Amino acid sequence: MDFANMTMTQKKMLGGAAACLLFIISLWMPWFGEGDFSVNAWEKGSLVPSTWIWLIFALAAGGILVMGALDREIPLPIPPFATAFYLISIPFFVTVAMLLDGDYPGKKIGLFIGLIASGAAAVLAMMVGREAEG
Repeated sequence: MDFANMTMTQKKMLGGAAACLLFIISLWMPWFGEGDFSVNAWEKGSLVPSTWIWLIFALAAGGILVMGALDREIPLPIPPFATAFYLISIPFFVTVAMLLDGDYPGKKIGLFIGLIASGAAAVLAMMVGREAEG
């Protein structure tokens, strides 16, 4: 793959896929805690609802974006970039809800990185989807 000859749309797709990967990495970073004590998205089942689903959604959204950047056919009954947007927007909105919820003690860096990464991936997937329509 020659990055110099890529279109701006392909760069956005790869940027969205990289943001999905960063979100996945953030699941293992500290999300909540006080002082030296912290938990990530996997350590406490009731802390983060359905972490496996977030992981699968982020992997699927990133895969769709990479396939689009490589000009591969994506056999989906609905527009593939809309699918990528919907898949990554679910973890984004749940992360926003967790950030705004006062029940969780001390927000840590993983929560903020997850929020920014999933938001960036959602915005880039939406931009690519709009470009693909028009």
